[in-house]
Amino acid sequence: MAQQSEVNPFELPERTAIIDSLKMTADSTILDSILAVSDNPFEKITEYNSERNAITPTTPEIRSPEDSEPIPNIWMGGIVLILGVLMAILNTAHGGDLQRTLRSFTNQNILNFNFRSQKGRLSTMYILAYILYAISVGAFLYLLAWYFSVPIMTGSIYSALICMAFVAIVMFARHMLLQIIGWIMPFDKELSVYNYMVAVFNHVLGIALLPFIIVAAFAPDPLKKFALFGGLAVILLIYLYRSVRGFMISGKFLAMHKFHFFLYLCAVEIAPVLILVKVLSLYT
Repeated sequence: MAQQSEVNPFELPERTAIIDSLKMTADSTILDSILAVSDNPFEKITEYNSERNAITPTTPEIRSPEDSEPIPNIWMGGIVLILGVLMAILNTAHGGDLQRTLRSFTNQNILNFNFRSQKGRLSTMYILAYILYAISVGAFLYLLAWYFSVPIMTGSIYSALICMAFVAIVMFARHMLLQIIGWIMPFDKELSVYNYMVAVFNHVLGIALLPFIIVAAFAPDPLKKFALFGGLAVILLIYLYRSVRGFMISGKFLAMHKFHFFLYLCAVEIAPVLILVKVLSLYT
C-alpha cells in the first residue's frame, strides 16, 4: 500500500490521463504518433543538447607552420667549417691580395693594375679563392634545390658535392672558352681583362654568400627562406654589375664586332643557363 501511494514527481498527470483515454478509444497508429512527442522537460533538454552537439561545427585545430625538411646538419656543418677555414687562411696569409681583389671589385683602374701585376700567373690566393667560390656557390645551389624540393636532390652529401663539382666545371669551361675566343677574335687583350674581371667577381660572390649559407642551413624556416632569396638577390646584383663593367671594357668594340659579340653572348652567357634549365626539367 505504501509503494502504491508513492507519487512519481517526474510523471505529468495530464499526460497520463490522455494516454489512458487514448488506449481505450484511439487506434494504435494515433497512439504511437503521440507517444513519439514527449512533453517531459528533461527529455527536451537531452534532445536539445544532442542536437546542439551535432550541429555545432568542430573547431579546427590550430597548428603552427611546420618547417621544411631539415638539412643533414652533420656534413653541412663540415662544409661550413671548411668555408670558414678557407676564409681564415685568405684573410691571414693572403690578406693583402684579398684586399686588392675586393678593391678591384669596385674600381676598374685598380682591376687593370692588378691584372698587369699578375701577368697571367695563378697565385695561391687566386686558387684558394676559387675553391672557396666553388664550395660556397655549390652549397648555396644545393640548399636552394633542397628547399624547393627538386627531385634529383637527396639528403646525401653526394648531392652537395655534385653541385660543387658542377660549379667548378662550368667556371673552368667558361675561362677556357674565353681564352680560346681571345685567340680567335681580334681583341685578345680586352677578353683577357674581362676574364680576370670574371674571376674577381666570382671571388667576391663566394665570400658574399657565406652568411646566407649559414642562415639557410641552420636557421628555422622563415629565416631560411629570407636567406635563400637574399642570396639570389646578391647573385643577381653582382651579375648585373659585372655585365655593366663588361660593357665598359668592350664598349668601343661593339660597333665594329657585333656578330662576334652576339656569338659570345650565345656561347658563354646564354647557352650554359639553357643547358642547366634543360637538365633540371628532365628530372621534374
